[in-house]
Amino acid sequence: MPVMNRKSVLVQSGTFQFNNARWWIIPSNYHLYMCWKWVERVRSRQQYDTMAASIAHNKIEGPGVRREALVNLHHLRVFLTVAEHEHITRASEELVLSQPAVTKIIQHLEQETGLELIERRGRRIVLTQAGKILQGYARRLFALEREMEGALTILHDVEVGDVTLAASATTGVYLLPPIVAQFRARYPQVTLRVTILNSHEIVEQTVNWMLDIGLVEGDPSMLPPTLASHVFARDELVLVVAPAHRWSSLRWLEPVMLRDGELLLREEGSGIREVIEHALLLQDVRISPLLTLPDNEAIKQMAISGVGAAILSVFAVRRELASGELVRIPIEGIDLRPQLTLVKRHDKHLSRAAQAFCTLLQGFYASNTAAIL
Repeated sequence: MPVMNRKSVLVQSGTFQFNNARWWIIPSNYHLYMCWKWVERVRSRQQYDTMAASIAHNKIEGPGVRREALVNLHHLRVFLTVAEHEHITRASEELVLSQPAVTKIIQHLEQETGLELIERRGRRIVLTQAGKILQGYARRLFALEREMEGALTILHDVEVGDVTLAASATTGVYLLPPIVAQFRARYPQVTLRVTILNSHEIVEQTVNWMLDIGLVEGDPSMLPPTLASHVFARDELVLVVAPAHRWSSLRWLEPVMLRDGELLLREEGSGIREVIEHALLLQDVRISPLLTLPDNEAIKQMAISGVGAAILSVFAVRRELASGELVRIPIEGIDLRPQLTLVKRHDKHLSRAAQAFCTLLQGFYASNTAAIL
């Protein structure tokens, strides 16, 4: 190794060859002086070789040398896929990796962190507390990666990229299709990923960086402060029964009649259920559902068959009301018109494709309010 002194370091610039790699010297007096001070600490060829090997593996610090990352990002991406599926086989299929490879990567990640991240329970896996913490940070990290890609895409064109969204059952089934059709016609190169969830799940996934935008039903004032919201339409909920139901001939119904075992309701977390329960609580009525079902269509078919009464979106029962399969009964003193709201994180930068979808959604319902309501 040639001897380097302060003067020679300060005046030389260009490149030099070491370990079959070309190293660039930047002619900045201050930084080269600091580099010389650092190299000066190496007192023997053995020390120098050890230092060079360490640099190659990113395990020591010095001018221009970065510390080794605690977590390999590829391993982290594999871990997040496993965590979201809670299943190694399904994760390996999505990642196009063998199951042993995925298992080995998880083991490497556990070695890197020094913590147990998953527990096996039969064919499924369960996250440990450390695994849950890592999952949360991984979601945020890769959401930021997608946001970065979206921000760079903005510099090119709105006609590329992808949009990930989720909608409540009413919005997703009855209101979203014409929007999706128009958006696809305008931007055929944009990938739309649409999921139907209940409002509670949508809010949770939006907060956790899993969605670009969400479409929920209910009171926007009840949303977490981390979310920005925009009301784009209103729903109307109506009480319906089969023609043979004992209530079918009533001109109106008192809220107290809905109290015990009369209503077919959605599951807890559903925006529609929260709206119904809140409206009835204002009338001092606490309801105990006859049946709880996770799907509006299932509830509607139960009502048509005479199982019980249901409060559903008018969008879901228009045909049945027109055909006479269901009868609408007003509820005295209650007007159920929940807001349909677009939500996103305040601090999330939407891609141009996602912005275009939001603009189309809001414009469509602003110009079709009368037809919708």
